[in-house]
Amino acid sequence: MKRTFAFACAFAAFAGQSALAEEKALSTAQIEELLVGNTVEGIHFGAHTRQYFSESGLTLWIKSGDAAPSEARYKIEDNAYCSSWTGLWNEPDWGCFAIHHDEAQGLYYYIAENFRAPFVVGNAFSLDAD
Repeated sequence: MKRTFAFACAFAAFAGQSALAEEKALSTAQIEELLVGNTVEGIHFGAHTRQYFSESGLTLWIKSGDAAPSEARYKIEDNAYCSSWTGLWNEPDWGCFAIHHDEAQGLYYYIAENFRAPFVVGNAFSLDAD
């Protein structure tokens, strides 16, 4: 609980400053290297989240307070990360996000129309969001 609060405070402080920092949009190859096989940790809609990206195209996402992760498909193409949360067995409905890197602060952002969410990258499989 203490770690989650500190994490949320740190992201809130960084998010307010990010408009002033120079960011670099990542290419398809850079996004693949960043995400595939890794877990990312961030703040989305005010909740602490973790998301794991398997090599198979399966992604698992959990937010603070969830009992179990959600499953989805993902792909990386055209300089974007795309995911489909409509279910693993349904026809995919893809939502895509550019990924920007703020090197000075060590933060990454998912960017889409009216959406901007900060995250950091870890190397291990980890979905404990609390």
